[in-house]
Amino acid sequence: MTLILVRKLLRDARPALIAVCLILFLFASLWVKITQRVTAEITPFFNVVAKAARLDPKLFEQVLFRGPGKVSQAVLGGADLQFERPNDFLAVAMLHPVVLTLACIWAVGRGAGAVAGEIDRGTMELLLSQPIPRHRLILAHLVVDCVTIPVLCLSFWAGTEFGLWAVGPFKVDYTTVRDVMSERLPPLAVESLEIPKTPTEMEVSGRPEFPALANLAALMFALSGLTLALSAAGRSRWRVTGFGVLIAVVMFVANVLGQLWDAVAFLRPLTVFYYYQPQRIMLRSEWTADLGAVWNGGGPLLSVPVVGVLLAVGAAGYLVALRVFTRRDLPAPL
Repeated sequence: MTLILVRKLLRDARPALIAVCLILFLFASLWVKITQRVTAEITPFFNVVAKAARLDPKLFEQVLFRGPGKVSQAVLGGADLQFERPNDFLAVAMLHPVVLTLACIWAVGRGAGAVAGEIDRGTMELLLSQPIPRHRLILAHLVVDCVTIPVLCLSFWAGTEFGLWAVGPFKVDYTTVRDVMSERLPPLAVESLEIPKTPTEMEVSGRPEFPALANLAALMFALSGLTLALSAAGRSRWRVTGFGVLIAVVMFVANVLGQLWDAVAFLRPLTVFYYYQPQRIMLRSEWTADLGAVWNGGGPLLSVPVVGVLLAVGAAGYLVALRVFTRRDLPAPL
């Protein structure tokens, strides 16, 4: 009976699942082209200009991310990323607001519709009129999460691989840079810049992104579990959705503000987004976060696994939902 219920839930989620998978696939493919444009064309040009003016190549980055730009830098992963490296810029895609928004919408929507949605539609009584224990319904939603969340993550990875295949090698062609410099500088000055005369190929691969997707999957599971706990106690899908979105937004804002304002940095480990650090997994294979970075003045305190914490939060949400749903009285349909 549980398998039949899982099939029913998957059938109900299929249209939204296909739509979100398609958007993630297309965005990841587009981001590869953006990465090629930035790392193989724009950044080399700025580096040559900085060299000609005898400036630090990081000057452009410092100007770009000063003032209000610091917010964007915090959202995109802080100051650790090197935007002239293709793999570093690919990692930014997993931190992009488009990906985070889709992940939150999917997780909150799934969790809100699990219990409160069935009550709101008036289908919960019909569902439980079958010989199905209440805990089987929670178990079925857990199985659906274990199926749909990996599918969403794999669609993003497939988009990256398709984009890398479609755009071809990342080759830096300095011909345009040399022509521009030749118009403004004497030949000897251009030669002193040592601009390469042949295209150079940059190393780029989507394989390091695959393990980092475990962090994205864990984030969606955590948000789904938290929303399911609210859904198990509610009766209006849209009210639960509103609370779920509010919690996600508050945690996201608290995490970003904590990176910009030391006075509220202590709030960051209390949010699920503090444990969402796919760029560190992708680029340095670092699967832990040290709480001392915000709670001990930057000194070492306690390293915790980021994926493990998020999975624990999601599991706790499911356990709360199980306890609440199996003990509550179901109201009449609205």
